[in-house]
Amino acid sequence: MAYNGYGQSNPYGSNGGYDNPPTYRAQNDVEMQPLADPFADPYAANQQADPNAILNDCREVGRAIDDVESRLQGLQRLHRQFVSGTNATNKEIDAMGSEIMSAYRALADRVKRIKSRPESRNPRNEAQVNALDRRIRKAINNYQTIESQFRKEVQEQQRRQYLIVNPDATEQEIIQATESGADTQIFQQALLNSDRRGQAQSTLANVRQRHDAIQQIERTMTELAQLFQDLDNIVMQQEPMIMNIEEKAEETQTNMVQANEHLDVATSKARSARRKKWYCLGICIAIVVVIVLIVIIYLAATGKLGSHKNNNSNQ
Repeated sequence: MAYNGYGQSNPYGSNGGYDNPPTYRAQNDVEMQPLADPFADPYAANQQADPNAILNDCREVGRAIDDVESRLQGLQRLHRQFVSGTNATNKEIDAMGSEIMSAYRALADRVKRIKSRPESRNPRNEAQVNALDRRIRKAINNYQTIESQFRKEVQEQQRRQYLIVNPDATEQEIIQATESGADTQIFQQALLNSDRRGQAQSTLANVRQRHDAIQQIERTMTELAQLFQDLDNIVMQQEPMIMNIEEKAEETQTNMVQANEHLDVATSKARSARRKKWYCLGICIAIVVVIVLIVIIYLAATGKLGSHKNNNSNQ
């Protein structure tokens, strides 16, 4: 049984995108304009267009996971029919398995894209993103459990079939005949040595089907394990970026603190300069007043101020 068609298009695929980077406007009044809070969310500006974008993506992927898990129930029904030898065929299981696996790959890719976005570490989004990551892992693990149970049932069926054609088989021979990599020639040889040669053709056909089924289960399990690995790798790939962001944040905070200190010094100097200007103006006015008073006192003392008034009155 081969799960062909992995490359088919899938409705769970989605093109992820990154928000536009923030822009900065020059401040006209540097002297009194406070700097930005160094503890402010560095990614808030990225979500100005739609601050709920990443949360909406998480909800959408969650609904898609629900849909895929509901399809697993149909796959389990086909598994039971296949094991019991009624109705289900390799082709039906192949078609449904391919569709489900394609959906899981697409969903895992979407979760990786969501986790790779810087705003996924925003406290506003982090809890939901982590919940989604746990959810996709649980869904993949559920699929692994179903495939593992199917493998166990098929191998048990192979075991019974081998004991029918070779009742005296040892446990080692049974294991060799039923393991995932066992060749159908083992069964063929057992049939030739038994008294059931008349049923050889149909028995071998069933053996081949179960042999192919187990091999495909192994491939499916391997691919599901790879999905787990891919989800873990995105965390490892993010480590350098996260460290870089934290370093930049610390550097920015340090620069902000230093800039605020310089701004405070500049503001203090500007205020001091303005005070000195007023002091100078006050001194100049005081000097003028003193000069005027001195002139008036001098004129009054020399009698020129009074004679000047008399002359004006005589005229």
